[in-house]
Amino acid sequence: MNDCTIDNIIRSQIVEDYFYFFENKDLDSISELFSEECYLVDWNVGKVIGKENVLDVYSSIFDSVKKIESHISHIHEDLGGTLTCEIKLIIGDETILIADIFEFDENDNIKAIRAYKGN
Repeated sequence: MNDCTIDNIIRSQIVEDYFYFFENKDLDSISELFSEECYLVDWNVGKVIGKENVLDVYSSIFDSVKKIESHISHIHEDLGGTLTCEIKLIIGDETILIADIFEFDENDNIKAIRAYKGN
């Protein structure tokens, strides 16, 4: 088996930008990263389908908390271009360990985020 290094700089940068925009509650910039047919799976809200519905979830989150911080510890990419991101998220007064799985369309727009809460 050949050793293979996967390093999609474009998609990694998109993920980093996403968290920067998330921390700054920048809904317009987050919107630019998503495909129209995107969906979100989250432990609190279940599955949300469609860009406008996903953005409504983000808007509610942003309205409900004063402070958001995200600290990326690792970004992993599989052979198909799916990125898994390990994050420590501070939202309000709560610190949560999360693994977010990002899928992209052919234009490098985010088509799916599946968020899993750790311990």
